[in-house]
Amino acid sequence: MHAFGWMTRLQAGLFILLVWCYPVVANAGTLTLSPPVQEHYDLGAATSYWHDTQGLSLPALLALNPAFEEVQTKRDLNFGYTQSDIWLRTQLHNDSDEAASWLVQFEYPFLDHVTLYTLRGQLSEAQHSGSALPVSTRALEHRQAVFPLTLEAGEKVTLYTHVSASGSKFLSYALMAPEAFYAQNDRHNFWLATYFGMLLALSTYNLLLFFGLKERVFLYYALFAFGFTLAILTFNGLGTLIFWSFLGDNSARLVAIGFTFASTMGTLFAQSFLNTALYCPRWHRTLSFFRGYCWLALMAVMLLPTQPALRLMDITGFTASLLILACGIYCSWRRVPSARLFVLAWSLFLLGAAVFALRNLGLLPANFITLHGIQIGSALEMLLLSFALAARFNKLKKQKEQAQAETVAMLKHQETLLEAKVAERTYALERLANHDMLTGLLNRNGLARCASQALERSRQQHTPLSLFMCDLDRFKPINDAHGHEAGDFVLQQVAKRLAHLARNNDHCARFGGDEFVVLFEGLCDPKAIDELRCRIEQAIQQPIKLPDGKLICIGVSIGTSTSYDANATLESLMREADHNMYAVKSCQPCCRYGSAG
Repeated sequence: MHAFGWMTRLQAGLFILLVWCYPVVANAGTLTLSPPVQEHYDLGAATSYWHDTQGLSLPALLALNPAFEEVQTKRDLNFGYTQSDIWLRTQLHNDSDEAASWLVQFEYPFLDHVTLYTLRGQLSEAQHSGSALPVSTRALEHRQAVFPLTLEAGEKVTLYTHVSASGSKFLSYALMAPEAFYAQNDRHNFWLATYFGMLLALSTYNLLLFFGLKERVFLYYALFAFGFTLAILTFNGLGTLIFWSFLGDNSARLVAIGFTFASTMGTLFAQSFLNTALYCPRWHRTLSFFRGYCWLALMAVMLLPTQPALRLMDITGFTASLLILACGIYCSWRRVPSARLFVLAWSLFLLGAAVFALRNLGLLPANFITLHGIQIGSALEMLLLSFALAARFNKLKKQKEQAQAETVAMLKHQETLLEAKVAERTYALERLANHDMLTGLLNRNGLARCASQALERSRQQHTPLSLFMCDLDRFKPINDAHGHEAGDFVLQQVAKRLAHLARNNDHCARFGGDEFVVLFEGLCDPKAIDELRCRIEQAIQQPIKLPDGKLICIGVSIGTSTSYDANATLESLMREADHNMYAVKSCQPCCRYGSAG
């Protein structure tokens, strides 16, 4: 600190000596100030400039006495990415009878070091500002380079401004009354707060949508907005004013990192939003290849000197603008869903980014549109793209609801099919458990179940229940002579004939081997029982044609039992019928089995 103070006093002494030895070369025009008639003056019309390739101090500059060039138009103050420092010189005259206070404001906030020297005769005053300086060391704590200036009544002063910046040098500056400056500052702060509040809200909203929906398009957009916000905060001077002024000269690198990262995420967002992998694979591969370059560029801007890093940022951002816009136009031509709204939104943003990059490269003149083009374009883009993402969100919601409805319908259909299969399987199992596999008639278990129900109905309705037990006569010789397949065929034919004679509420069963049982409900007339027994005998005794074409005849012995007792059971009916059947069989003469005819 002591050494710094000593050097400052030495430079001041040398400067006074040089002022005595060298006349001050006045600007071709002196700007006459008339407060309070006018509160704002554009200093460009009364300014001349000189390129400093040696990094001279003010005393050295005055000693050199270079030839300053006059500013003809405002475009002359846009020096682009020049390697040299810039000196500006302006002469002011207070044409008032009273002292006046002013503020010198540089419009472009992205200037690393700005030093304003005020020459009053043989004395000078130095004030420092710029985005690379800590806030506490700036002439005025502001995001732009702003310097207070007080002029006495009738006083003439000469302003020398030294500008050193690694980025583009746009040196438009003005003289403003404090009231006008602070009123303008309040308006600008309002719009900047609105702008960055919108960026923050959209970034947070899309990040939450990503966590809720697991759709990467929202994550890519949130990361794109994050990179863009980081860069634009630094570029506008708010980042260095509020958050990271301690970075010094490295704060300019955040602009390059933020915009290059935003270009990288922009390609991912475009691919995901437009679904290029499905609708336009060639563009998908092109953007993927370019994104590889973007990752390399991002690493490069972290390692290169600041000014080459900023130039690489401009080239990357401009190329990304053209590629994504061309891809969007192609997808719109292919009628990709939401592509038109995407093109409209991104056209505004990319146009602003292109204007910003071209102005930094010195290919476009510096004015309000080119200076704030990226903010204007991005604000419009964010609003339109939020509608596009909202439409995509609604579409995803509808697709999810439709998928859920289809899933529910499919589950219901599968449930119906499963119920049908279960019912079918249950029926098959019940039939297997209650029916004879060979003849299809009831088996013993099925007969027991049906008899139990029939007996219950008989008790309730006070109706009789009749049981016929049929035993085939000399069935074994058929198996011996023609084989078991022929015997099975005969059993099937006998079962069909019995089922044909039975009524709807009667029950036919194969009790075992060649024995059959028929259970008749409501049959009480003895004459009707005898007639039915004769019909069964006649039906069974009809010739049966075997599969090999032979005709055979078979006899049958039938025993019957009829119950009028409420305490009757299937076993009691079976015993009585079985007893009667053997009585019938013992009365029949022995007959031989033989072929019919």
